[in-house]
Amino acid sequence: MLMLVAMIGLSACEKAVLDEQQQEEKKPLEGNVIIRTSMYNIVPFETRAVQSVADFSNTLQFILYKDGTKVKGITQKKSEGNYGQIGLTLEPGTYQLLVLAHSSSGNPTVSNPTQIKFENSDGFSDTFYYYGNIEVTKEQATYDVTLERATSMVRVIILDEIPSNVQRIRLYYVGESGVFNAVTGWGGTINSEQSILFDVTGKTAPLTLSAYTFLRNETGSLNMTITAYGSNSSDVIATKQLNNIPMKNHMVTEYRGNLFAPPTTDTSFNLTAETSWEVYQQLTF
Repeated sequence: MLMLVAMIGLSACEKAVLDEQQQEEKKPLEGNVIIRTSMYNIVPFETRAVQSVADFSNTLQFILYKDGTKVKGITQKKSEGNYGQIGLTLEPGTYQLLVLAHSSSGNPTVSNPTQIKFENSDGFSDTFYYYGNIEVTKEQATYDVTLERATSMVRVIILDEIPSNVQRIRLYYVGESGVFNAVTGWGGTINSEQSILFDVTGKTAPLTLSAYTFLRNETGSLNMTITAYGSNSSDVIATKQLNNIPMKNHMVTEYRGNLFAPPTTDTSFNLTAETSWEVYQQLTF
């Protein structure tokens, strides 16, 4: 009985501490500007369940500009409390607010909202954004901003078995942009060389690799080189060139094919569309 009472007491104590931690995480936001984010009817590229901003990203950036100059920037991680909303204290006036949601390992440069640049070393991820004016006064006001998708994606599915000596696969692609213009909602005007290096040691087929880019118009195209490496960058085991990949804004173009063995079926382009979820087109290589 004494042991049971002690266990009940310990459980109650743990619950009290847990409740206190949860209250700390959800403490009221302070400042005269409260920003809350939500998603604009977004269907994830990887799953069809529409949920919160935390299910689409692990990093949020809130950037404020005034007269073309960046005046404040805050980075919020998914592990932090109140993910998706912040409180700020600002002087009254008109500001331009940029909100970015992404899962890259590093943050892009955001000194200019028309030239938001992600680096290859940080990786490219599905990216969402909001950009617009806010009028700030001395009185507290809440701004509910809706994030929209900025990216389009190429999904490469390698069907043949991955040789045991393959350690990395690189997707190198050109034709669209790794720079995003939040003012226009399109990619930068200059073609970017983008690349993603995947560790595939011990992976088996089918292997799915994803690459993201910013289109400059509703439709576009990419040229992609798929390269499989052994222990170093000079140890090239297999390579495949995909030219004129058709891209559509905010959609997935999916390629399926063999990388390490000659294909056993017709390799002409076969385009299909899924009418119940119009976010991707399928092609074979």
